[in-house]
Amino acid sequence: MENDGERSGPEPPAPPVLDLTASPPRPRKKLLPILFLAGGALLASYLASKSPRDQHVSLVLGPAAPEITQLEIQYVAADGDLARAARMTFGTTGAPRVVSHEPQLADGDYRLRIDLDTSRQGRRSVERRVTLGGGTTQVDLATVLLSPPPAPISP
Repeated sequence: MENDGERSGPEPPAPPVLDLTASPPRPRKKLLPILFLAGGALLASYLASKSPRDQHVSLVLGPAAPEITQLEIQYVAADGDLARAARMTFGTTGAPRVVSHEPQLADGDYRLRIDLDTSRQGRRSVERRVTLGGGTTQVDLATVLLSPPPAPISP
C-alpha cells in the first residue's frame, strides 16, 4: 500500500542552488597570461634587433676594379666607436667589380671609411654613410675611382 503521495525508495536529488552573490570569472585574470607573453615577445624582438648579426655589404668598384690591389674598410658606429674593420688584398689581376663583405654588426647607422690602394693612382680614401638593417647594402665606389685624384695641397 501507498501512503498519500509518499514513495518508497531513494529521494530525487535536490535542484542546484544558484548563488547570486558569486561574481563571474574576471576577464582580467584571463588576459594576464596573454599580456605577459606579448610583453616578453616585444622585449625579445627589441633585444634581437640590438644584437650583432650578419650584414651584407656590396662595394661596387666598377670598371676600375682591376687596378685595385688592396681595400680597407672600417665601420664606425653612430657613437664614433670603431665597430668592425677589414682588409682585403687582391692579386695581380686586381679586385672583382663587386666586392662582398659580411660583417657581424647590429642594425643601425654607420659611417664607412674606405681606403683603396690602386696601381695607378695610389691610395684613394672615401667615406659613406649607410644604414644596415639585415638586407643587402650597396655602396657605389666606381665614381670615386673614375674621377681624377685630388691635387696635392702645397704649403
